[in-house]
Amino acid sequence: MAYASTKKYNWKGMKIDYLPYLRKKVGHDLVLSVGLSVLLVDEKRRLVLLEKRADNGLYCLPGGSIDLGEKVQEGARRELFEETGVTCGKLSLFLILSGEDGRLSYPNGDVTEYCDLIFFSTIDSTTVKPKGDRESTYVGFVSLDELPPEETFLRGTWRILQKYLSGDHSLEID
Repeated sequence: MAYASTKKYNWKGMKIDYLPYLRKKVGHDLVLSVGLSVLLVDEKRRLVLLEKRADNGLYCLPGGSIDLGEKVQEGARRELFEETGVTCGKLSLFLILSGEDGRLSYPNGDVTEYCDLIFFSTIDSTTVKPKGDRESTYVGFVSLDELPPEETFLRGTWRILQKYLSGDHSLEID
């Protein structure tokens, strides 16, 4: 079943895309947001789903920000589907990253510090065909043995992949 929820509500219950709504109020100033990403690996745990961002050319895990009124796992599934066209099964919380290392400056001047919730899930990679959206120049499965160089990843992504590759699948909170 495809993930179809597009619920985005403000405090009055009206449909809203939260970060653009917030940016209209604060401009480019630093804001805090909850980021949601999914570490999605194939059923044999040899491939990982990555995207290459259009705005800075860096690889990352599919994800984005939670919206008002949205449950955390609902947001993670929504972002995964919006950015890749892929739906997944059970999500397990894998890692929580926070602090100044989560600060991201966007080309348009927006600055956001994220508290990132990273979820883990597996999928049969032979049954899905990931597709990108306007936010990415590449979306697809990449061999965990042949990852691009560390410097080509968005902040935090390399750490997530190394944690997984080390065999540490416990929840870590920094």
